[in-house]
Amino acid sequence: MDIRVAGISKDFGASPALRDVSLEIKAGELVALLGPSGSGKTTLLRVIAGLERPASGHVYFGATDATRLSVQERQVGFVFQHYALFKHMTVAENVGYGLRVRPRDRRPSRAAIRQRVAELLDLVQLGGLGGRYPAQLSGGQRQRVALARALAVEPRVLLLDEPFGALDAKVRKDLRRWLRELHGRTGHTTIFVTHDQDEALELADRVAILNNGRLEQIGTPDQVYDAPASAFVMSFVGDTTSLPAIVDGGRVRLGGLSLDVDVAASKDGPAQLYLRPADVVLTPGDCGGGLAGTVAGIRRTVAGRRAELTLDATGTRVEIEVPPQQALSVGDRAAVHIVRGTLFEDRA
Repeated sequence: MDIRVAGISKDFGASPALRDVSLEIKAGELVALLGPSGSGKTTLLRVIAGLERPASGHVYFGATDATRLSVQERQVGFVFQHYALFKHMTVAENVGYGLRVRPRDRRPSRAAIRQRVAELLDLVQLGGLGGRYPAQLSGGQRQRVALARALAVEPRVLLLDEPFGALDAKVRKDLRRWLRELHGRTGHTTIFVTHDQDEALELADRVAILNNGRLEQIGTPDQVYDAPASAFVMSFVGDTTSLPAIVDGGRVRLGGLSLDVDVAASKDGPAQLYLRPADVVLTPGDCGGGLAGTVAGIRRTVAGRRAELTLDATGTRVEIEVPPQQALSVGDRAAVHIVRGTLFEDRA
């Protein structure tokens, strides 16, 4: 099922939650809605689900204008952050609930429901646990039950609102991998909301980034990370440092140095130069040709170490990936050499 959102706007009182948002999602695609708190991502998901009515714009499911259709008519499966399981029902009863409450003329037989529930519990790797109650399961298992319940009604679209937000980091990572594999087997058109960059980049075919109710960019994980469409996307996706710079005659000038940075799409004048930790190289000592500074901090990461250097020219702290074996201490003098950077016009 293709989904098309066309010019959706939504207000809550005097506060605009969505501002003329348009995007297309292909059948079988897994798309992440990524953004900070208050960006409009959950509101957009609820508009697609039919839980919120837009002030203007349309939602299309395939060729059908679904804007005024109810949740039931849209046939969506919805998974919430906090599971929303019925505590007094067993796992099997929770999964089969949506089938049991269908109108009589569309309700499967009891045997068919039992078979469907058993198939889904096997699919979400919970076979044999149908007789347990939610309180007897771990958080990760409960979220799998919630997903099985959403799949039981054979939805045309699967919607997930911060599905792993209540889980610890290790469980989140395991469930991300599992959900990606499950999506490959079921092929549902899936939209999920997250504020976790790693989650969006690891799981999604494409990522839609929202900010202040507007769609900033939609693209593959590589596109939004390597070719950000705006300064906001650059600063929100991944770790970045921005430095005030001047574009002058095709060169970038910063702290008295002329930097070898691509300025093809930049106008002359004030700009912000954005750097990721892997875009710069640290050289110990006061070496010429770089941006000199003082090591202000060193921290261990899973992949290695990062140093923070306070630059003499701007007073800005820059994060740099450094080899674990490199001898470096707080207070040491060092220089930053820029390998690459991304420029955006300074709108301040």
